[in-house]
Amino acid sequence: MTAPVDSRVVRIVRWLIGQTVSRSTSELATDLGLSNRVVRYRLDAVERYLSSFGAELSRQPGLGLSVAASAEVRAAILADLEDRLQAPRVYSQDEREHLMTATLLAAAPDVVTLDGLTEELEVSKTSARRDLRRCEEWFERNELPVYRKPGKGLMVFGSERRIRRASVQLFLETIPPEALDELTSVDYGNAELIRTRVPAGLRDRIADLPIRSCYEAVTHSDLRLGEEAGNLDIVLAMYLAVTLNRFGRGRPIKLDPGQFVSLVDHPASGAVASLVAAVAEKTEVVLPPEEAAGITEYVLGLDALVAVEQPTADMSQAIDDLLSVAAQRLHPSLADDPALRSSLAMHVARLGVRLRHGLPVHNPLLDEVVERYPEVHAVARELCADLTEKFGTAISQDEVGFVTMYLSGAMERLQLHPQRRALIVCPSGMATAWVLVSRIQAEFPELSVVDVRSARRVNTASSNADNLGVTATVGKPEPYDMIVSTIPLSDAAVPVVVVTPLLSATDIQAVRALLADGA
Repeated sequence: MTAPVDSRVVRIVRWLIGQTVSRSTSELATDLGLSNRVVRYRLDAVERYLSSFGAELSRQPGLGLSVAASAEVRAAILADLEDRLQAPRVYSQDEREHLMTATLLAAAPDVVTLDGLTEELEVSKTSARRDLRRCEEWFERNELPVYRKPGKGLMVFGSERRIRRASVQLFLETIPPEALDELTSVDYGNAELIRTRVPAGLRDRIADLPIRSCYEAVTHSDLRLGEEAGNLDIVLAMYLAVTLNRFGRGRPIKLDPGQFVSLVDHPASGAVASLVAAVAEKTEVVLPPEEAAGITEYVLGLDALVAVEQPTADMSQAIDDLLSVAAQRLHPSLADDPALRSSLAMHVARLGVRLRHGLPVHNPLLDEVVERYPEVHAVARELCADLTEKFGTAISQDEVGFVTMYLSGAMERLQLHPQRRALIVCPSGMATAWVLVSRIQAEFPELSVVDVRSARRVNTASSNADNLGVTATVGKPEPYDMIVSTIPLSDAAVPVVVVTPLLSATDIQAVRALLADGA
């Protein structure tokens, strides 16, 4: 009877059996994507397992690890490993996050229960919840919010087009390049690197993808991506494989009539038609016209992937400018958020492709985000006005909605609140005013005190219509969002809350209510 093993022991043994010379522990760890500590911790279990077959694990300082066994014994070990599909699966934190992400994407748009995730990951519910919080940032970057449905579970919300693109992105991030190359030349069942380099749970997600057939279809079609495109032939093959898998599971792509017509009439559609025909020849799956249009859209956006990886100086400056405005209008922390910068850079690059090829876009959450984040949406309109100048083409409201989602998502993730601008008004003497300013800043860090004025100066400014927020000049925005005053004011162009100089508990509630009304 062989010794019990877990998934990491299986991967280590398989790797060792495939070596013809001694290899170091560091080489083993690097090839399998494990830490040296994890490998060393498993070696005793590996040795016991090999011994149960009459094989010997040699550990020689300075030389490394090797397995002494006959060809027959090696074949018996490999056959036994094939039967160990139910070996206890052990994942690192990163592997758990990747597997959870893959599980949610594969099920989308269906609901996945937390019990299902804990069973898939073989961890506690507490660990699964912690992993989920880390996964949500990845989904945010890929424009796919994760919704919690009380009493039911979790679901990824987004179009089928976006789910497919995110699935490709995940596989490109998690499959080592050498293993991905191997899948383009051999069938999954003969891919040795996949067995040793990719954790069991992710292997399950890759097993049903016809990557080799799709890669051959890409290379034999009339479509030419160009040598400068790097590995985009592999990227497209992965997208086709995901498309076939999702379509075969009853997840067809859906396009608006305008999108469909634009894509069918696009010059690139002819080359894509030859690609779809090549896919049908290789896989015996005939994709309908709408699926072909979806592939055309993806092909048109492939050059955006290169642009995101190597942003131009102009693009980097444009993103800097957008973040600078967002930081000034919403919260300073947005200027230094790398996740937001990356998301905006990717979206702006793809936006350029859509505008260049005249591709329409639809945002199903537009009304919801406008209603929920009015201040953020107002800033997003400013940013898109700047982008209109850059691209020379008007930015649609759907695109404004997407920018709103990026900004609001970053603020939710960082637990930020939009900064509101306040004018402080006191009847006379600035000492009283500064006591109020100190109390305001202590109680409401999200409130930016832009100016402090006496009642006399406010009245003078009002009569002069000096754009102080009390009476705004026609066509010019108010420089203050609200006024906190110790005396009643009339004819104010922005909301006014009257408080005492020491800001009592009742005053704090009144200011908080005013902030909530404008949120």
